[in-house]
Amino acid sequence: MAEIKREILNPETVRLAAGECSFTYRRLKPATLLLTIEGDDVGQFGTATMDEVNAEFERFGPVMLYLDTRRAVGPSTTVMEAWTAYFAANRRKFRGVHILVLPESKLLHLTVSIVQHLSGMAGVLQIYGEPAKFQAALQKDVPSFVF
Repeated sequence: MAEIKREILNPETVRLAAGECSFTYRRLKPATLLLTIEGDDVGQFGTATMDEVNAEFERFGPVMLYLDTRRAVGPSTTVMEAWTAYFAANRRKFRGVHILVLPESKLLHLTVSIVQHLSGMAGVLQIYGEPAKFQAALQKDVPSFVF
């Protein structure tokens, strides 16, 4: 497993990097995170990526999570299964989950759809194929934020 590097970029932003992948968490307001994933997550993070979300929940209560996957590859089956189990076990910790997956990322879209279904998060997890619609959802929660 690759070494995980955790950087605090500023008081509201944390970046985890391992191998050819990074997860950047930006707190837009308490209990509202924008997570940007870049690269290929093949399981090198273990639970560290979920631990960051759990820390936000512990600080502020139920979390609104926005995921930008435009630069993501994968994830592996192991990672998909881990996120499915995590969402299923923690449904009550989320006010909502909004995921941007571009239409050309057919495999990633299929993976996220499977996670949505198997985790029982269909009413909570929304998938967006267009950045403008993702931005509109985000701005309902954080009107001043420009994606």
